[in-house]
Amino acid sequence: MSVSVQPRLVTPVAVREAMSFADAALALAGHTVTDAHIRDLLEQCLSGQISDAEYITQVSQHVDRAQ
Repeated sequence: MSVSVQPRLVTPVAVREAMSFADAALALAGHTVTDAHIRDLLEQCLSGQISDAEYITQVSQHVDRAQ
């Protein structure tokens, strides 16, 4: 028996709220994410366009290339 998994529908408002929450949490710890590419990847992940694993992979590759 196979179970079909439907992708969750995430609204743009929910994505903006999640981004704001992450920004606030980082700010409380004294950090900020200013890299536009990483912020774009996070937005893609939060909206369901890419998986968590793909987000981590792409961010790691991006950081490695920047060093």
